[in-house]
Amino acid sequence: MRKEGISDGISRRDLLKLAAFGAISLTLPPYLLSGHQAEFSPSKGRGLIFLVGDGMPLGVIRAMHEIVTRVWNKEGTNLYSLMGEEGASVGYMGTKSLSSIVTDSAPASVAWATGSKTVNKMLASLPDGRPLKTIMELLKEEGYACGLVTTTRVTHATPAAWVSHQIERDSEEEIALDYLRFKPEILLGGGSKQFDPKSRKDGRDLFAEFAQRGYDIVKNKEAFFSQEIILSERPLLGVFNRSHISYYVDRVNFRELGDMQPTLAEMTAVALKKLSGNPKGFILQVEAGRIDHANHSNDAWGAIMDTLELDHTLGIIREFLRTNPNTLVILTSDHGNSGWGINGTGPEYNDATEALKKYTAIKASFEMIGEKMKGKGPQEIKEIFEHYTTYTLFDWEAEEIYKSMNSDYQPYPGDFLYYPDALLGRALAHSTYRKDEGGKLKASLRRGNVGFTSTNHTGEDQILLAFGHEARNLGLNRYVDNTYLFEAMCKYFGIKYKNPVMTEKEARSYIKISSLTEWQRHMKLHIS
Repeated sequence: MRKEGISDGISRRDLLKLAAFGAISLTLPPYLLSGHQAEFSPSKGRGLIFLVGDGMPLGVIRAMHEIVTRVWNKEGTNLYSLMGEEGASVGYMGTKSLSSIVTDSAPASVAWATGSKTVNKMLASLPDGRPLKTIMELLKEEGYACGLVTTTRVTHATPAAWVSHQIERDSEEEIALDYLRFKPEILLGGGSKQFDPKSRKDGRDLFAEFAQRGYDIVKNKEAFFSQEIILSERPLLGVFNRSHISYYVDRVNFRELGDMQPTLAEMTAVALKKLSGNPKGFILQVEAGRIDHANHSNDAWGAIMDTLELDHTLGIIREFLRTNPNTLVILTSDHGNSGWGINGTGPEYNDATEALKKYTAIKASFEMIGEKMKGKGPQEIKEIFEHYTTYTLFDWEAEEIYKSMNSDYQPYPGDFLYYPDALLGRALAHSTYRKDEGGKLKASLRRGNVGFTSTNHTGEDQILLAFGHEARNLGLNRYVDNTYLFEAMCKYFGIKYKNPVMTEKEARSYIKISSLTEWQRHMKLHIS
């Protein structure tokens, strides 16, 4: 008997196309991947795809577009093309939580999922502990298929807030159990350590328990693209790394990573093929989650590349809409991050474009570079930096990076910073100008020019793009608060539901301020 929510309409030709795409994706320049033409069958129900660029400020979106068009000489990007389409709706969104003008990912995702604000680090509950009904819970009760796809751990805040009511977002082992209770039709991303009995505190084998509940389980890209999985009618749990999916720049440049872990576009394509088989319809949240992590690390190129992966995913989604026009797509970001900015460079800023292009020489994330630098002296640090970036550090820069990796390092007083990441970002943005013989300023040192104000979230409003079915009828072409997106989704699906709310004043007594040690532990766990 056919299981609702899982498509049996995938042809062998589709399977071969997907498998071939997975096999060749790393041999192509990254800007070509968005040209892949996935084939999808028409669905009967209405669908909604909610695409999140986590921690994706406007600066990184612009930088990605400039790299694609100016360096790789492509005509444009999916994101900018969609923002200019006549049928699209472009708006702006406020993001603050009940704790602060600067939100954490958890309450930002809760606001979308429930229409209610909560405090930082809390999932779908009010500060006093009352659970909030999420859009996915409402739709699952109505017979819709539900899916979550992310490049973070699947138990991370953004996907978890649509299913879990945990008081603390770091309770990831408990969040994994919440997924087991909720039973989404599709759950794809990283974070196998939350399912593995060898690393769980309670020793439970959640892979086995999901399998007992009828799930197909995949842990690598080869299995993910197998005929058995693609054509299966069973719900699917795919967890492709112990922690987060590796940064896109690393999966592109290191075949051993790309061969094991699918791209966000590939995961989204498979999720859409399966979910769209539900005759009632579906909802799918897709998160490009590591844009946020790269920005926390002040890793400009890592953030640009993960934003590019989101753009490739938009290409897959646009292809899906060709045969499934009864699908709405909402794209946004939960918050800004680290004051991301392409700085004007050189006299009259005329060196700014060339400076941005300098990042394209980098072939690894700061996550990988920093790992290679552990336990090494200043000279070895210089060699590692040059190998992965092509740029040579000054001795004083290498010495500072070396010091930053020692436990007794005292950073500039203020907010907690990631080290050595923040210093790598600063080094790559460093330039020196001197006057030449004619008195004109000329670069004697030219690296990049992306500057960061911190390694923390920021409070600016975020882009809001909607396209597809009824995109212009939901009031998304204006400034809205993030809680309005729940109302818009309910309107789209014809659901009438309102969660309870609390004011900032009412929530104040429930806010618990972490110690500096606990906050640093959380921040390290967040991106590691």
